[in-house]
This record gives sequence, C-alpha cells and structure tokens, in this order.
Amino acid sequence: METIFSSERMNFIKPKESFAEFYAENINNPEIYRWLRSNPQMYTVEEEREWIKSIQEEPIYTMIDKETGDIVGNFGYNSINDKSGEIGIWITPKYQNNHYGREAIMRLIEYGFKEMNLDSITLTVFENNVRAVKCYRGIGFVVTSIDKDVTDGIGTPTNNIHMILKKEGK
Repeated sequence: METIFSSERMNFIKPKESFAEFYAENINNPEIYRWLRSNPQMYTVEEEREWIKSIQEEPIYTMIDKETGDIVGNFGYNSINDKSGEIGIWITPKYQNNHYGREAIMRLIEYGFKEMNLDSITLTVFENNVRAVKCYRGIGFVVTSIDKDVTDGIGTPTNNIHMILKKEGK
C-alpha cells in the first residue's frame, strides 16, 4: 500500500477495490451514515467497487492505523472550486472518540493548503453532531451559513452548519 501522506498515527492511501466490502459495511452503518447525509441510501459492495474506481484521481483517501493496519475511515476533498476545497470524513465506530478525526482533519488541512495550494477549506456538518462541530471550531473553522430544518441520516431534526477555514493571509 503506497502511502500518499501520513500523520502521527495514520497513513493515508488511495482506496483499494479490496476494501469495497469493508466500505459497504461501514457506510451502511447508522452510526456512520447518520452524520453523512439526510437521505441515507444503502450501498452494495459492487457500488462501492465502482465508486472506488471512479475516485482514483480524486483527492480522497483511506486512513490506515499505523500500529494495527486497520482501516480507520475515509476522508478527502469532495469538490474543489476556485482554490477552495470541500472536505468530508467518516470514521469507523472502533476509532471514534479517540481524536483520529481531529488528527486526520488537521493533516488534510495542511495537505490542502501546502500541497494543493488551496486558499480555503469548507465543510458542512449537522448541528447535532456536537463532537464534530466542537472539533471543527477548535481547529479554527467559522460558520458561514446555516440551513434550518433538515434531518440527519436517521431522521432527527437538526440544522446544517456550513463552515470555512481560510489560509493565513487570505
């Protein structure tokens, strides 16, 4: 597995077709999809394989724990427009609540600003994902807008918070 970049506890690699079953199992887990999308869709292993093939040239990565070799989750830039990248992340339940998300996001920000020459990084987070909101604010993201009266992936009413982090001096 070729490491594209790394952090203290993780290596970041391109998603592999051999991970498709693991991805399908996790992306279909309510503990994960609750925080990803309002209208959850179940994905098959074959759909995950096709997705993996389709994003090989995109800045999307699999997080691998250096110590265990386990998949921690996926993260990356979902879209890039005018030197601004929108990020997304999901972490397996086993690795949640251990600051892997913060570590990964910090490294993804550094990679985006230094290697990809982005001027800003954006994200959208459900307001009821309190841990994520706290993490993003702690990193320095600021709220740009709020979409009211949406539901998270399990149907709980909430709001969408849109946030941005600008490169120093921009």
